[in-house]
Amino acid sequence: MKVSYNWLKEFIDLPLNPEETAEKLTLIGLEVEELEKYGSSLDGVIVGEVLEVREHPNADRLQVCDINLGDSKTQIVCGAKNVAAGQKVPVATVGSTLPIKLDDGSNLKIKKAKLRGEVSEGMICAEDELGLGTDHAGIMVLDENLKVGTPISEIFELYEDTIIDIAITPNRPDATCHLGVARDLSAALNLELNKPEIPSGKNVQASDDISIKIENAAKCHRYVGKMVEGVEIKESPRWLQNKLKAIGVRPVNNVVDVTNFVMFELGQPLHAFDYASIRGKEIVVKDFDKEIEFETLDHVKRKCSPGTLFICDGESPVAIAGVMGGVNSEVSDNTTDVLIESAYFDPGSIRKTAKEQTLQTDASYRFERGIDPNIQALAAERAAQLIAEVGGGTISEETIDIHPTKTESHALTLRKSYVNRLLGTDFDTDTISNILDGLDLKEVDKNDETITYEIPTFRPDLEREVDLIEEVGRLFDYNKIPAPGHGIFVSSEPINEWEKLNQKIRETAQQLGLREIYSNSLISEKDAALYGEQDEMIAALNPLNKDNSTLRPSLLHGFMRSASYNFNRKASGVRFFELGHIFEKDDEGTYYEGIKEEVHVLLGLAGLKHQDSWLKEAESYSVFDLKSLVNAFFTKIGLSDHITSKAANDTTLDYFWGDVKIGSLFLPSQDLKKAYNFEQDTFVAEFSVSTIAEALKVIPAHNFQAVPKFPAFEFDFAVIVPQQVTAGELMEVIKEKAGDQLQDIDIFDVFEGESIGEGNKSLAFRLQFLDRNKTLNIKQVEPIIQRIVKSLEKQFSAKLRG
Repeated sequence: MKVSYNWLKEFIDLPLNPEETAEKLTLIGLEVEELEKYGSSLDGVIVGEVLEVREHPNADRLQVCDINLGDSKTQIVCGAKNVAAGQKVPVATVGSTLPIKLDDGSNLKIKKAKLRGEVSEGMICAEDELGLGTDHAGIMVLDENLKVGTPISEIFELYEDTIIDIAITPNRPDATCHLGVARDLSAALNLELNKPEIPSGKNVQASDDISIKIENAAKCHRYVGKMVEGVEIKESPRWLQNKLKAIGVRPVNNVVDVTNFVMFELGQPLHAFDYASIRGKEIVVKDFDKEIEFETLDHVKRKCSPGTLFICDGESPVAIAGVMGGVNSEVSDNTTDVLIESAYFDPGSIRKTAKEQTLQTDASYRFERGIDPNIQALAAERAAQLIAEVGGGTISEETIDIHPTKTESHALTLRKSYVNRLLGTDFDTDTISNILDGLDLKEVDKNDETITYEIPTFRPDLEREVDLIEEVGRLFDYNKIPAPGHGIFVSSEPINEWEKLNQKIRETAQQLGLREIYSNSLISEKDAALYGEQDEMIAALNPLNKDNSTLRPSLLHGFMRSASYNFNRKASGVRFFELGHIFEKDDEGTYYEGIKEEVHVLLGLAGLKHQDSWLKEAESYSVFDLKSLVNAFFTKIGLSDHITSKAANDTTLDYFWGDVKIGSLFLPSQDLKKAYNFEQDTFVAEFSVSTIAEALKVIPAHNFQAVPKFPAFEFDFAVIVPQQVTAGELMEVIKEKAGDQLQDIDIFDVFEGESIGEGNKSLAFRLQFLDRNKTLNIKQVEPIIQRIVKSLEKQFSAKLRG
């Protein structure tokens, strides 16, 4: 939020310069992001007289002007059409600085230049270039009686300020106005807070001028209406325009400007209605059970979903509550009577509407955070006071205040012992009371050990005793709290088995040359549709936006999106892994009924394994690259001897622990890759870490054995099988029939050709046998081979190849 340094000084006698103020604000928890100078003293800008104007010899739209500066004459190239000889004009001389922001954030400094071959020493200025208005139609023509050479600063009342941009945290709605920021500074610096004097009206439930009714008290806790009659709509006075423009608010007219001024002064959003446009002289706060189309002040016709809260007159909506008013009731040049709206709307309702309409206004920003529920009447009176001051109207004595849902303050007791234990201080209750004195907390009771405060409703963040202790610490200044004379040794909690497994998975994936990615667990409906039917997905109840509306059913979206991002930036290949949560519909649920939440790990390769070079040609990743990574992964985490795999189809290989599926290795479809705008070869494996953890619980620990004394015995054989038979199926049978002496199995040749018959293929296996008690020979291995071959013949019609 942008805060004016000059405005703060109206609330407190601030002894700090802007830089020191910014530092103090950051120390007390209101973090300053940026300081920006506003306005200019216009040093070097003086009154000049145009002596002669002639056409530029090399440019049709430029003119060359001879200018009298009083003590000298100069030549300036000008593009304004209204420049003429005899005029008195503002001239920015060489070396002067104008309040015109450049791309790098600095202001424009006037230099001697050549424009299309003609020397230009200075600049004849327009009104907006001097910060004196908004007109840029041509140069600013001054009073002809002004003396040449007179500084512009002696003619106009210039406004300079420093704007402090503060990052307001969501729990501090009180700091979204100048009064709130000034209150914190006054408390921290022990200064008196000067609040504006605001007259109070007569609060009534009904009025002859207007009837106000709240139909949905859950969404509108309070609605205050205040009439000002006989107002003249005109441009705001310079002081009001300066304050608003300094903080980035565009002046509109005196009434609208006052409502904005009060919002930034007190934190209460206001709206001004043209009273004559309120049909039936009635205001009704309500929502509808159907979609409503409504044109807001920005001249956009918006479709508002059922449940959107509206401010209505006797016939139809006139404003979207808490967000923006409508064109059908805005204050115009013809307005004479004004109805001021000051209300409290439910933060959740306003947040939902603003998000749906993608329309965050200064008003909705404050309503969403939760404004003070007891300031509405005061803010309406303040606005009426200022409107009468700048518009000459008559303020109604009555203030209509409809307040069906009241918010009461609450009490908190602060223990001296707890303050000192948490902060490491030695404060007594008097010291604590003095520190908190400037926060407008009402002290109810105090003794040597405790202080009890009544917490004002503008501080919803003060809910617990520790919240008050934080106030003591930040206002006293944490930097002033002495360091303790001794430290406390605290041993960290040991890592549990689940965390150890997650850590081991990360380390293993990194050791295998994979880079970790992190992706959002929320994806868009459009992306979710790539992974299943919409009714199978779990939608967020109150999504932040349409791109984050559905819980991901798989980690694949994050990998595909990351791969696409890298390929679009000329990466040749990617090796990624991710460890994260996935969500599926389930009858029982993990933490919430109907939602199964699991941790998965994804390993993925895509693109080129290595690029073309003098040493070797470019080579893409293959499914075997990922398969070897998966095998190494399971070996490293201790599951390789307990995992089996089975082809589900031509593009998917499922992995099992017993009968329980752990996950799959698969090839994403061409359509899926097309959806992410890349076509490189892609291979992905995704496994359930929860299932892996269950397996590791029951698998016995490794028993280490001595290195075998006897050599292994290798045996090669090849079989001819139909093409549809997979190598994996054959290997499963070989492992089953070979027994415990089989140590390793490998395929070293695959052959297809006319010599073995159409529709057949030959697979050659190398088997390694080992007996730890003796040396094996062919006589002992041959019976095993025969048993294997017979089983292959029976199950797959395999033939031993000679």
